[in-house]
Amino acid sequence: MKLIPNWKSVLAGSWSVRLMVIAALVSMGGAFISMVTAEQLGWDPVWFAAAAAVLNTLAVPARLIVQTNLEALKDFRADTSGAVRRRGLAGMTAGALVIAMATPFIAKWEGVRTVAYVDIVGVPTICFGDTHGVQIGDTATMAECVDRLEQDVHTFYAEISPCMTNKGIPLGVQASMLELAFNVGSGPVCQSTMMRKANAGDYVGACNELRRWVKAGGQRIRGLENRRADSKHALCLKGLT
Repeated sequence: MKLIPNWKSVLAGSWSVRLMVIAALVSMGGAFISMVTAEQLGWDPVWFAAAAAVLNTLAVPARLIVQTNLEALKDFRADTSGAVRRRGLAGMTAGALVIAMATPFIAKWEGVRTVAYVDIVGVPTICFGDTHGVQIGDTATMAECVDRLEQDVHTFYAEISPCMTNKGIPLGVQASMLELAFNVGSGPVCQSTMMRKANAGDYVGACNELRRWVKAGGQRIRGLENRRADSKHALCLKGLT
């Protein structure tokens, strides 16, 4: 193993290193609050996991861009001399932001349980609504639950992204569809009128479709009504009005 010739300047001034250091500090903050309890400080540890995920995502393209005399964030964003162009970086950043917007909302409404239970439709569930390979009797730590949530949110976004043929769909609308996919599945969301309206540019109409997704097991659920109303205003319509 041999260090690169300019390792000192890279370590001291590269944006990738800075972002990774900040991400590590954010993760430490989340771990601290999870030990203290979120109620005492008024912060949800999932916010820290989401922020760390965004920063780590940004660190990858930041490492590939030629960083000559970059002294400010605006210079970093304006630089197009490296292997990653602004358009590619913007696309990656948008996806990370959608995930960061949706994750705390999902955690809020799913709640967290570290012992497996049967959900409202009879499916074994654990942590933040995770059903993949779960059996009654399973247990998980809070750290494992956060990891499961992060993996699931990334998976659902990867599944619904190809269905978004309109690349101009606002981040809030995307985040709301991601949250819905986490709750009801990617297939139904991709085939939904909400997705069709979003692809057609009818964003308010797409947000209004959330009110239709309020049943579970064939019954109208008050909790789902509240969740959809919150998603509509806190995520979907945010920035539209």
